Amino acid sequence: MTGASTGNPEISPPTPSPDSWVTGSVYFRSDAQGIHLHLPSTLPWEELWENLVWQLRSRKPYWAGVAPLTLWSQQRELDMPTLQLLAALLSQHGLQLWRVQTRSRSTAIAAATLGYSVEQSSLLEAVPPAPPDTTPLYLRSTVRSGMSVRHGGSVFLLGDLNPGGEIIAGGDIWVWGRLRGLVHAGANGNKGAVILALQLEPTQLRIADQVARPPEGGSLPNTPEVVYLQEDVICIASLQDFLRRGV
Repeated sequence: MTGASTGNPEISPPTPSPDSWVTGSVYFRSDAQGIHLHLPSTLPWEELWENLVWQLRSRKPYWAGVAPLTLWSQQRELDMPTLQLLAALLSQHGLQLWRVQTRSRSTAIAAATLGYSVEQSSLLEAVPPAPPDTTPLYLRSTVRSGMSVRHGGSVFLLGDLNPGGEIIAGGDIWVWGRLRGLVHAGANGNKGAVILALQLEPTQLRIADQVARPPEGGSLPNTPEVVYLQEDVICIASLQDFLRRGV
């Protein structure tokens, strides 16, 4: 229901059907992971905001205390100020934005920069499947503990990956900083994917279906290193040696 008046708080919004957001409605749902907010991609922003405010004010919350919320934004592009505005509104009603599911590259970058977990995917429920986005995702931020960045292509991070954070990519993962969290390159089965970091101190390394423990003795100081698969074994080499070997 869109464009509803906010002047009558006695009226409760109708319970939307599972596919109502496809036809242009804002709606909430809940599961074991918390609360989910779905934003239609075609509704003008002014109407969307009015509808969201009305729903938050007129419905009795079915969550207790502060509840984690996942934002499903589809193709809608949301910049950092808009995400901050949404988070502030949700916080007023006991909802804490922590994850953003999106098909938009710019929204994924804005969300990751603000410290939210991000999943950029084309396989959102109630939407006909589309080919996964494999265009590289470029981020300039720090991936902190509790953050997760997932992308169907390669991920290039200019910044640090802290312990407790993770990056999962269908292609390569480059961390132009300190890599101290979990990384999974070639997550869709690509055994030719590589992981590169300026400083390699991971909690876990994965390429395709292979898993490795952190290297003993830590990373070589000031030496970029590359992680790659060779005969289904995860290997680590300095960038110079890797290029020299032509792996």
